[in-house]
Amino acid sequence: MKTRLKIVHALILATLGLHAISSLAGIADVEANLSKLHMPPGFKVEIYAEVPGARQMTLGTNGNVYVGTRGNKLYAVVDKNKDRKADQVLTLMDDLKVGNGVAMYDGNLYVAEQNRITRVGGVDFDLNKPFMKTRQVIYDKLPNKDAHGWRYMAFGPDGKLYVTIGAPCNICDPQGIEASIIRMNPDGSNVETFAKGIRNSVGMDFQPGTNTLFFTDNSVDMMGDDIPHDELNAAPKKDMHFGFPFYAGGNARQAEWKDKTPPKNVTYPATEFQAHSANLGFKFYTGKQFPTEYQNSAIIAQHGSWNRKRAVGYQLMRVTFDEKNQVKGSEVFIGGWLVDGEIWGRPTDVLQLPDGSLLVSDDYNDVIYRVSYGEQSTISATKENAVSDKTLTGLQMPESSISHPDGRIFITEIGGRGTNGDGKVTVLNTDGTTKTLADGLNDPRGIDLFNNQLYVADVNQVIRIDLDGKRTIIAKPTDFQNTPIFLNDIEIDGLGNVYVSDSGDDNGKHGSIYKITPAGKVIQIINDKSGIKRPNGLLMDGPNKLLVADFGTGNLFQVTFDGVSNKPKSKVTLLNSGFGSADGLIRDANGILYVSDWASGKVWQLSEPKATPQLITEGHQSAADISLSIDGKYILMPDMKAGQLVSLPIK
Repeated sequence: MKTRLKIVHALILATLGLHAISSLAGIADVEANLSKLHMPPGFKVEIYAEVPGARQMTLGTNGNVYVGTRGNKLYAVVDKNKDRKADQVLTLMDDLKVGNGVAMYDGNLYVAEQNRITRVGGVDFDLNKPFMKTRQVIYDKLPNKDAHGWRYMAFGPDGKLYVTIGAPCNICDPQGIEASIIRMNPDGSNVETFAKGIRNSVGMDFQPGTNTLFFTDNSVDMMGDDIPHDELNAAPKKDMHFGFPFYAGGNARQAEWKDKTPPKNVTYPATEFQAHSANLGFKFYTGKQFPTEYQNSAIIAQHGSWNRKRAVGYQLMRVTFDEKNQVKGSEVFIGGWLVDGEIWGRPTDVLQLPDGSLLVSDDYNDVIYRVSYGEQSTISATKENAVSDKTLTGLQMPESSISHPDGRIFITEIGGRGTNGDGKVTVLNTDGTTKTLADGLNDPRGIDLFNNQLYVADVNQVIRIDLDGKRTIIAKPTDFQNTPIFLNDIEIDGLGNVYVSDSGDDNGKHGSIYKITPAGKVIQIINDKSGIKRPNGLLMDGPNKLLVADFGTGNLFQVTFDGVSNKPKSKVTLLNSGFGSADGLIRDANGILYVSDWASGKVWQLSEPKATPQLITEGHQSAADISLSIDGKYILMPDMKAGQLVSLPIK
């Protein structure tokens, strides 16, 4: 990410007497300020992406993150190499009117502007389409008023789209669908008001187990520093009323409205927060990365106050629930964006990634943070890792390896080729010792790591192995469209879809690439009629794109495919050639591509896939499936015939 200076203005309505908040900070300053954050032990906050004005986020079907803003732009954030840092931030649209709300459903991206909701197809498949020309307006009757005109939306378990509609004022008598949450079918039909009496909600999610809609609400201003409280509300059914404008927040009454009769059966908040802390986007945590006590907690972004003598908020809150799914309590989860009265960050939304980490947007610093647990930092791992620059010997036909963030390296050993039961996965510890993690495998080849679990291609099946050695077959031979012969490399995208190549027989029969969804469904992307003779090394190359090394011809291909359908259409493009028995593919942190040649023991470097290859090493007996060390400084190359794992410094 490039360092740059910026001025961020939080524009507030002058008629309400709000003053502008501005920040002068470059990305280097933001990174330096991360040390000011305080959080429970084991958690870590890093910068995931730099996105101007980042507000609501939604996750695509292939791991892309789409980000709305209160301006005219919508962004796509792409992590090509799955290192949990963005490689690209692309502008998809630049003509929006307060394009804050974003949601994904059935492969379509929905965008909520101040005045309308549009639907865009195919974003995950090709980010270069003219989306502003191809989008479809599904609803154009949102109140076109500036105040509280930034929409938030989410799809519910019922398959309907829920949209927040703020009141166009500090406190007033709302008209029509103002001050409500509406819902509709995915095509924009059957629009109805789901809940009323909601002043300004900019965050909602559905509680696991109950499917109850919870939403934040920002209460009335200008009533003092400590009243009324901001809210978290629960709406388990339709047609509930949450009090506004008769109640300014909670059960507090504003002077001009205290004598007016509220509706019957007003619903009070499930819990309240400090007045003016501005609670926005949130998510119920359902991942497995955080400790078990975080399960089903609501993690809420507090944007922070403006209408208060002493600033409050500017933090992440955690709301906990009891066994009856009722609010039990709340506490600060991560704080420190406000230090001694000085503001340096404003959290706006929370999104859970498939690996169980969280993304948090910050429209003050124009960044998205990633919050993880139990992941040792690269710097720390590098200091402790004493083996990344050494050659490990004594292995039995090593074929592939993968580095864990804590510095350990996991290696597949085939044993005797074609001999069942003598293959294994070996762990190389940071102190240089080794131990067997899983044995009794057949001919284990490709290996990858996702959500702290290993995935291994073992001849005709794909196995998931926990870090304690427990194994599960996620795709058995009969699950594949063609009987697998030579399952070889493994690649996993940001959503946990596993891609595995079948190199087929010596003539390429049954040569295929398969996709295994997190639900266990096996989908064939290409077969032996694709023009790729013996698919081997795989590498994600963007949304629904794979680079493929052809073991049979030494060619390098790109395969693009439809990431939604069960019988995807695919396109195969020849990019480069001359790599002998092409085996492994990796990219380093600078985007440089590396290709190994198993037969000749060589590794090439390419500035991009079509570039002239530069030979960086030769003379090895058999350069198998390459990977990167966790510090990014070395290529880990299994020399299969020599029984070694060789570290090649990246220059």
